[in-house]
Amino acid sequence: MEADQMHDLLLIDDEKLILWGLKRDLERTGYRVWAFPNAEEALPVAEKQRFHAAVVDVRLPGMQGTAFLERLKQIDPEVQVIMITAFADVETAVMAIRTGAFDFILKPFTLEKIRLTIQNALEAARLKKAVASLATERSQRQPKYAVLGKSVRMREVIGTLERIGKAGAGVILLGGESGTGKGLAANALHQVGPRAAGPFIEINCGAIPENLFESELLGHEKGAFTGAAETKKGLMEIADGGTLFLDEVGEMPLPIQTKFLKALEEQKIWRVGGNRPIQVDVNIIAATNRDLSQALRDGQFREDLFYRLNVVPIFLPPLRERNGDALILAEHFLEVYSGKYKRSFGGFSESARQLISTYHWPGNIRELKNSVERAVILETGDQIAAASLGLGAQNGAVSAPASHTILQEVVPIPDDGMDLHGHLDEIERRYLQEALSRCKGNQSQAAKLLGMTRDILRYRLKKYGLADS
Repeated sequence: MEADQMHDLLLIDDEKLILWGLKRDLERTGYRVWAFPNAEEALPVAEKQRFHAAVVDVRLPGMQGTAFLERLKQIDPEVQVIMITAFADVETAVMAIRTGAFDFILKPFTLEKIRLTIQNALEAARLKKAVASLATERSQRQPKYAVLGKSVRMREVIGTLERIGKAGAGVILLGGESGTGKGLAANALHQVGPRAAGPFIEINCGAIPENLFESELLGHEKGAFTGAAETKKGLMEIADGGTLFLDEVGEMPLPIQTKFLKALEEQKIWRVGGNRPIQVDVNIIAATNRDLSQALRDGQFREDLFYRLNVVPIFLPPLRERNGDALILAEHFLEVYSGKYKRSFGGFSESARQLISTYHWPGNIRELKNSVERAVILETGDQIAAASLGLGAQNGAVSAPASHTILQEVVPIPDDGMDLHGHLDEIERRYLQEALSRCKGNQSQAAKLLGMTRDILRYRLKKYGLADS
């Protein structure tokens, strides 16, 4: 026991002589001790007073020791509980350990045995806290969003993730093209928020057959349907106290959308075949690369669920709009896959860096990651060459088709240089204004005219201060 900290102990035993002897001995050792002959008297105290450890007899009058153990662990999961009994009941011992007991001691025992077990329990708790503290410190030293990028666009997104994550928003909708890092953003939102210690559970709504979706999401009772050999918790129940990430939420079957909305609103679920609701406390992060407003108009997505999910929308821009991030991400993936495949390179060649920076990346971060992994496997030189990336103009390298009227906007570069990004922003702004004008303010039609989703259009209108146009 640490000399500078006095620990509080709880003792429960209906044998008065044992209770008195333990209390006296442990107080002489330096502990503060609360002693009770039964669980009913101890419970109100345990609900108010925090104990570092408890020594509890298994067989007690009234509430049994194992029931008290379970209740005490609910009150304070960190308390170390040592069970004692005069009966060598293996089944009870196993149940107690599974419930969270630190150890199980048979009567008769020596006071030295009790003292040593308590010391071991307190030391185990101290080490567990130290490990958790080191893990937290390490995670805080590492940049939370280093993999997401450093471009102006992504700094804005990261700022939004930070604010919304810390606020603990209950429902968040992530939008953006496929491969833009919505899963990474969802994980970041969870890690920075108040539920970081809780579970982060992911479900890909597009990868589950419709006939299995309800069971996966909400769970089922034993015998609920053919093949349901045992009760199964759904992912929403497993995520209790944490975050459920619904990837590709636009692919959720319509019949399930109704049940999910009800569960989301009430924070209660009904397992398939169940006859009682189960209370859950879950934050929801949904992600989609679809235009949900269009899916709503097409009758493929419920209007009430759309508005419930769209409370806090965040749009992740495509990689081609994140100036400089492609190279940062490529260098990160090179480090990851070099370690995975036990290979060593002197970075990317100049031509490879140029290609990474100018390629259009239609598959976004996912395509970049796959290209770097391929290059690490196939490259035979000291550096990653452009050819090893498996890219090229035919696969999406940036080029402006001759038919694009954007060529009419090209102007000579002044001798003292120019603000290229500002010039391109102005061109994009004009096209947005023209599209809105031609479509008489109809954003859905304007988005279609410009070959983008309505969500992307709205994001860009907001970017250029045209949201009210």
